Amino acid sequence: MKEFYIGIDSGSTMCKAVLFDGKNLVDTYIIKTGWNPKISASECLDHLLEKNTISRDNVNITATGYGRETIDFADNIFTEITCHAYGGIYLKPEIQGIIDIGGQDSKVIQIQNQRVADFLMNDKCAAGTGRFLSMACEILDIKLEDIDGFTDIIDPISISSMCTVFAESEIIGLLSMEKDRSKIMGGVLQSIAQRIRAMTGKINYDLEAPILMSGGLSKSKALIEMISKITGLKVETHDNALFAGAIGACICAYNKNN
Repeated sequence: MKEFYIGIDSGSTMCKAVLFDGKNLVDTYIIKTGWNPKISASECLDHLLEKNTISRDNVNITATGYGRETIDFADNIFTEITCHAYGGIYLKPEIQGIIDIGGQDSKVIQIQNQRVADFLMNDKCAAGTGRFLSMACEILDIKLEDIDGFTDIIDPISISSMCTVFAESEIIGLLSMEKDRSKIMGGVLQSIAQRIRAMTGKINYDLEAPILMSGGLSKSKALIEMISKITGLKVETHDNALFAGAIGACICAYNKNN
């Protein structure tokens, strides 16, 4: 039996990888996915092996995420839904669900008795995804990492269009009217939260039990606060929520082998 597990969550924007020993998270690594998911996944693997002085022969590799099918050196492949669920449960065992907003899609998962009970996924439209937010940041000349300190979530200017293309035109129009950029960004976060509410509203969530926000946007306290406000749900995060998918990939592989 191999001693270590490496989970690679190949997202459309970022490639996240973790090293797991069966019980504890040993190390993490993240890079931009780039044009070839397999190349970025290989770089993550090489980094974790070299940094931790581990032989490839002693590691079980599992892939998940947008580019998982391209990672032909993986020993296992699991779906994003399964991996985010198990990763979320590992980080916060008490959760009743997951909200994950990725670069190309968004998903909500219901968890009961530490198993996936239901889920919804938006992978047909960029509205409410990381790409939608990145577009808004570019137009408003704001760095993604500066959103929390910049955004006015108390008095946002509503963005009426849910379509990314039309929303872009709407934001440009608001700027031409010299509207406050912080309030416009508040409207962008509000729009994302409304899209999430449309999904969570179809799942029977308990208003008091926590839901984990996973993925890259889990680092934004402003977005989490806005989603909590709009949905009425108790949305929380974790320091390693960014790596929930990769952690879950390791746990799925561990369970399969044990």
